[in-house]
Amino acid sequence: MTRSPAKIVATVGPASSSASILSQMLGFNVDVVRINTSHGGPQQWSEIMANVARAESVVGRRVGIAVDLEGPRVRTSNTAPVKLEKGETVTIGLNEGDIPVGVRQLFDALDEGDIVLVDDGKIVLQVESVEGFRARARVMEGGVLGVRKGVVIRRKELDLPPVTPKDKEALNFFSDKPVGHVYVSFARSPEHVERIRSLLARLGLRHVRVYAKIESPRGVERAGEIADAADGVIVARGDLGMHYSLEEIPFVQERIVREARRRNKAVVIATEFLSSMVESPVPTRSEVVDIYQAVLQAADALLLTSETAVGKYPVKAVQWMSKITGRAYKKLLESPPSRGQAEGTLYKLALGLVELAESLDAPLIVYSKTGRLAERIASFRPLKTFYTGVPNEVIERVVRHIWAAEPVVVGEHEYEEGLARTYERVRREGYVGDDDVVVEAAWSRNKGIYIVRVRNLV
Repeated sequence: MTRSPAKIVATVGPASSSASILSQMLGFNVDVVRINTSHGGPQQWSEIMANVARAESVVGRRVGIAVDLEGPRVRTSNTAPVKLEKGETVTIGLNEGDIPVGVRQLFDALDEGDIVLVDDGKIVLQVESVEGFRARARVMEGGVLGVRKGVVIRRKELDLPPVTPKDKEALNFFSDKPVGHVYVSFARSPEHVERIRSLLARLGLRHVRVYAKIESPRGVERAGEIADAADGVIVARGDLGMHYSLEEIPFVQERIVREARRRNKAVVIATEFLSSMVESPVPTRSEVVDIYQAVLQAADALLLTSETAVGKYPVKAVQWMSKITGRAYKKLLESPPSRGQAEGTLYKLALGLVELAESLDAPLIVYSKTGRLAERIASFRPLKTFYTGVPNEVIERVVRHIWAAEPVVVGEHEYEEGLARTYERVRREGYVGDDDVVVEAAWSRNKGIYIVRVRNLV
């Protein structure tokens, strides 16, 4: 199976949290596992981490671990499912009524005529009146309302704090775990990203990359500024679909991808790639095309959510994702994606490395203590795997999330030694032959070290 440079992120949930299922998913090229902290708590998260470790030992490689913070999400507080019939009138109340919601700001924002979407839009309500912390609404689309389901007012955003107590609990729990990425939900400004960075710094986690999830109109409007502040952005199509009509979503996705790519920042596309596979063992044709197009847009990673978290066929979903992205990669080889601008010395050097390796048809091998060199190289979308020597498991997991990058743990060394050890390891593993032409690089701007060389060039 041809492997795409675009990485696969799989959400771990009840359907996939066992070591057995996880090991099978890793076997079909899952590069990163996502832990959604909207659900569960320290006990469940601890079990997931233990099973990820067991799965890694089975497949013989480590994966990236991304912690997705719940963020300022409004959820129902019902403790049992509630059936809502189309056409009936229901009440939304502060922890009471047919639809209990424990967030006061929701009622401050509600007005007569507003459309309220519940459970990712499966249930649609139209507000008829609001009085204090109670609203009456007509059910436009009914169904069974599950426990703790999301609530959104179409085209409105609530003035909620960007970091919740549960977010802080999650960051504290994972502070001593080998996490490489944190996803910031409902990022609406650069300041939201910086708040998370500050918390991570206080916890001694400066190496952790911060990816901002764009999932609201304000986030879309400020996508460029948010991308500047973050290490990457995530196109969260599920929540975007609550605010935009369906026909607008492709244009919103394209805009966010463009803003990220212009800044050489990572971009992840998420939600509903294979939603039919929650119930079906085979994807629809339109889902296949959606994945294919996401790879052609040169997304760094594609994120599976409910398909692997709660679906009936988590392993098959990953298998199909791997198969489709691999086929799309063949098209990329015929029509490479645009490379964008190289601004600043380090980005110009990274672009030069990519172009030098391609012009010589040579493997690219680098040594990076932080993983930043790999990120700069990946931003110019090399079409072949490049090998990144890293000092430890922590940075290995960071690099797993990066387009086309294959991390190799070789220990903490000075740059010349680290590069030599990376070459030896890659050669020993059979990725390059003894006489192959190889492009090598390592640098530290702080130390004024820049190593770029070509090995075995006759």
